[in-house]
Amino acid sequence: MPPSQAVEAVQNPVSPPAIPYDPHFGEPFDYRYAVQGNIPALPGSASASSGILVDLSTRNVLWAKNARNAYPIASMTKIMTCLLAYEDILAGKYTLDTQVKVTAAASRIGGSQVYLDPRETFKLGDLMKATSIKSANDAAYLIAEFIGGGNVQSFVDRMNARARELKMVNTRFCNPNGLPGKTAKQDNVSSPEGMARLAEATLCHKQLMDWASTRLDTFREKGQKGYMMIKNHNYLLPGSSEAATGVDGLKTGFINRSGFCLTATCLRDGRRLVAVVTGYPHRRDRDMFVRRLLDWGYARAADPAAALKRDRTLPAAKPQPKKTPLQKKAVQKKQGQKSSPQKKQVQKKAPAKKAQPQKRKKAN
Repeated sequence: MPPSQAVEAVQNPVSPPAIPYDPHFGEPFDYRYAVQGNIPALPGSASASSGILVDLSTRNVLWAKNARNAYPIASMTKIMTCLLAYEDILAGKYTLDTQVKVTAAASRIGGSQVYLDPRETFKLGDLMKATSIKSANDAAYLIAEFIGGGNVQSFVDRMNARARELKMVNTRFCNPNGLPGKTAKQDNVSSPEGMARLAEATLCHKQLMDWASTRLDTFREKGQKGYMMIKNHNYLLPGSSEAATGVDGLKTGFINRSGFCLTATCLRDGRRLVAVVTGYPHRRDRDMFVRRLLDWGYARAADPAAALKRDRTLPAAKPQPKKTPLQKKAVQKKQGQKSSPQKKQVQKKAPAKKAQPQKRKKAN
């Protein structure tokens, strides 16, 4: 049993794991039955720079595209930030009610935020909720600053250490919120496989999944200055007009260098799939593809070997051979184009038809 899950079972009985204990947790994914690259039946796969679809019930990879390569992950970073904070809570270092004073540094963080003020103090759980639902960069930074003892880099070092423990291939964290660095080398990066492993670790904790599946909530007390509604950026969740059946998390991301990214968790009829995609130029295109990808995946999941065999036996479209000059002239003739003098002589030798000859058509 994963250590964090064992602690939770003892210390937090009201918040059981979001999925039953999996004896194969952390084992390698099986790529034998994976469709590699673009999926002919799903044109949207061509727009993804990378992606993966994993059946956690069997650990089979159903689809993979550059799945072990590093790509910017933007705000999907916050999955790790919340996981570390929650694991510390389960270890007894803090509680969800631990008070955290806002710092000047956290209040200056831009992008998606909940507008923290240095005069404010919040519960650690509320900061985690804002990080997960609203994707608040300032809240994520404050969590890292608090847990790191005032040293954000110390927390980032822990993020990288945890990534190694989870075997998140080709992963590097530079900050706790996913904001872009001054150069691409300072961006947080991971692979689709790495993000799927991080999603699997998060799925063990019901509280984290409760936040990840929440569409709308509030931040600050009603009537308090700065009270606001916080809205989840994951439009595949229940309650959205774009909802996908069974989706219950996990995190979106976007910076210019990453494009629109998504780590999506889905549960249908007891079977758990995780989809990760990066690099989409448009948010709606990303969501439409992931919705179709999940439907496609559940249709394959019961027998991926047979499905892959069917894919491999489909007749491939034969490439059209290049036309010779004589063939090109024949095509031009059929299209009403002028024939060469040499062709005209050949036509004169052909036997004349009894019907009245028609006038020659002009070239288009």
